[in-house]
Amino acid sequence: MFTNLSAVQINRLAQRLSEAPLGRSANVAAAAERFERLLAAKIGADRAPKAIKAILTAPGLETAAGRLAAEIDACEPDARAELTPSRDPVLAAEARPMLEAIPVAPEPAAAPSAPRRRREADIEAKARQGELPPPPDFSAPTHARFRAKLAALVELAGNADAIGLRAVAINPVSSSPKALARYRDLAVLAIEAREGRA
Repeated sequence: MFTNLSAVQINRLAQRLSEAPLGRSANVAAAAERFERLLAAKIGADRAPKAIKAILTAPGLETAAGRLAAEIDACEPDARAELTPSRDPVLAAEARPMLEAIPVAPEPAAAPSAPRRRREADIEAKARQGELPPPPDFSAPTHARFRAKLAALVELAGNADAIGLRAVAINPVSSSPKALARYRDLAVLAIEAREGRA
């Protein structure tokens, strides 16, 4: 398959689909093959071929990362039954970390509304000064299907990738996506504040 991306760039995209560290690929074809397996495990074998073509033919890593995030986001409303590990032991081993809980720094327990508003205002003020916000606490079972997206946002924020963060589509229709959108927006604010000072 034709691709505009290098093996290293494809490996970076593949790492977003796996909690376990991935080693280097020998060449572009090997990197693309592994990325294809991981994406098929994430979004389903029926959707993967079209998505892979769109992602790997992107003009650069940032565009490819945005397309990958959009594909994963589009998959999230579907039942997670489709995303159970494959019967293929190799795919199952690679897919398992995506389906398990990710460690997240706990957020302080919810307090009455006035202190909570003050805490949120304080986090926003720190973001305006360039300090990244703490990720939301997604340890509750209700947030389980959004943990992979949170991990991707945390990684992008840690890499100071404001463009990649903006490219992540979030439909804030419930508490989990609303928390993701707030974290993403505050992280972009912090990154831009840092760049403004530089």
